[in-house]
Amino acid sequence: MRKLFSGAVVLVVAAGLAWGLTGCSKSDIKNEAVASVNGEEIKVSELREVLGIRGGASPAAQLPAERKKEALDRLVAGRLLAQDARGKGLDNTAEFKKALAGNEPGILITALFRKEMESKGKADDKEVQAEARKLREADKNLSEKDADARAGQMVSEKLSRKIEGELIAAAKKEIPSSINQDQVGRIGKGEKVEDNAVLGTAGSENVSYGDVKRMIGALSPGSHGAQDLSKNPMVIEKILDRELTGRALAAYAKKQGVEGTDWAKTIRADLERSILISLLADKVIPKEVPVTDKEIGEAYAEHAEMFVRDGKKVPISAVKEQLRGFLQNNKKKKALEEYIEELKKKAKITVNESVLPKV
Repeated sequence: MRKLFSGAVVLVVAAGLAWGLTGCSKSDIKNEAVASVNGEEIKVSELREVLGIRGGASPAAQLPAERKKEALDRLVAGRLLAQDARGKGLDNTAEFKKALAGNEPGILITALFRKEMESKGKADDKEVQAEARKLREADKNLSEKDADARAGQMVSEKLSRKIEGELIAAAKKEIPSSINQDQVGRIGKGEKVEDNAVLGTAGSENVSYGDVKRMIGALSPGSHGAQDLSKNPMVIEKILDRELTGRALAAYAKKQGVEGTDWAKTIRADLERSILISLLADKVIPKEVPVTDKEIGEAYAEHAEMFVRDGKKVPISAVKEQLRGFLQNNKKKKALEEYIEELKKKAKITVNESVLPKV
């Protein structure tokens, strides 16, 4: 929820979103609905993802029921907010369309990962059991159940990284890319290079110096240091390598036919919800939340043990603005929670109690 106030929507395309890691556990219920929000289902696999089970295929057996219910409540809140945003027409705004269009390559890349994980991401039972034995030997207090769960995740993550590397290698082979070292060298020497100068290519796509500047600026918005970084050859090459790899992966994903698949549709739906929630939060949560000096003083007194450095008490003047930001975020969070509670009162929410224990 705290991330809702950032105003930025980022689609993570790393292996953490890999789909279909089955470990050594049954995954035949991962597509069952664990809850419904105004007729919109929440799948078991989605709840497992929120609980930290990559791919959502392996059961979160080691986690207590309370954790599962808390995670499900967050998913329900997300559904309510996204539905409310659609009801307000935010999915027809220019901001929504721009954010979605900007993430199209990411949708394709993540769909490609999920496609590969479903076909190749089955963890070997023997490897999982071997890792579980090592964990139990290292920690005698670790239960067999917890050891199996951790081992399954470890092996799955290893497989995920392997498949990620294989896909990147295949994409780079299929879609050749290159960096214009001459132009990058000129920038490093302080020579004038125009923004439309091509610094790198991936297949038929070009990355200009202007593109690189915008990417560096996005990494450190409002920072004067961004200008210096845009003249640093090492930084430029790292940015180019990341961008060219992404473009090669997106082009490779298209060649692999992931457009329009169920993987792509699921990822798009998740992304749309994230964008809608962010847009809604910007509208329903006050941008300026007043915090009084009295409230700052009370917070300082309440958390006095935190404001000690080298055995000396840190004066309130040194942490006043930090406390102000903390209190503002708390007020925004509370306002959002109250908004969600109002949505719940008007919603039809059902939880499949027979499926929840199997999550």
